[in-house]
Amino acid sequence: MVQAIFLLRFTAGAALGDAHGAAGRLVLLVAGLGWLATTWAVYLANGVADVVEDRANGTARPIARGDLYRRSATRIVWGLAAFGLALAAVVSLTQVLLTAAMLGVGWAYSLGPWPLKANLAGFVAAVTALGMLTYLAGWSAAGGGPLSGTMFLFGLMMSLWMGLGGSTKDLADAKGDQLAGRKTLPVLLGGRRARVVMAIAASSVGWTFIILCAVRAIGVLPAAAVVFAGSLALSVTVLTPLSRGARSAERRPYRVFMVTQYCAHVVLFGYLGVASLL
Repeated sequence: MVQAIFLLRFTAGAALGDAHGAAGRLVLLVAGLGWLATTWAVYLANGVADVVEDRANGTARPIARGDLYRRSATRIVWGLAAFGLALAAVVSLTQVLLTAAMLGVGWAYSLGPWPLKANLAGFVAAVTALGMLTYLAGWSAAGGGPLSGTMFLFGLMMSLWMGLGGSTKDLADAKGDQLAGRKTLPVLLGGRRARVVMAIAASSVGWTFIILCAVRAIGVLPAAAVVFAGSLALSVTVLTPLSRGARSAERRPYRVFMVTQYCAHVVLFGYLGVASLL
């Protein structure tokens, strides 16, 4: 699920950066495969770092389950990172720099001396950066032409959706996060107040996105409408008994967040496809 949405972000960046279809398919394929390896390395490194909290929370990630040894996972991380950089080098220097930045932010998020995941500000900054770097990588793979306002707005708002809406995952992970010393919203504020802050944060992204698109970037207004609707659904879910009780219920706001991301990108691709035919 995580790798799929990163590929959708990459593809959205490429689609918005290559309005005339000038980028070669082979270049985009190589760049996309390299970015997949990069995001896979970042996610797997996070699994290596999160064993304590994952086991406390009873998650199904393979390292926490014991199906993949941490030493083996670490080797795979290095291999994927090298593979991602090698494919980026085939595409362009910009792609190499973006790939290196992605790996650097991913390392700082999970494994640095002061992991960014350990506090709320670091989490939001790192996750937003990982999203924006992915949209820029797609743009770069498509030729790296002038960065349009539409591309920048879509990438930025969807990245903020990652950083703010994605924090709802912490509701179900509070026990393990507290054990690991992480300062997430539920740990800092308690579940009740954390839910209010999450609802406000998600709504702020939805309202800001749809207003800015209506004024300045009509081309991605349908996708913004999806995010706006998703932010309302997330707020209702996180503030009501729908997200209270068992772990599966506590993860409902996060599932709303994920579904919203997928739908927004699908709607964007549909709109761009129709627009290209007109």
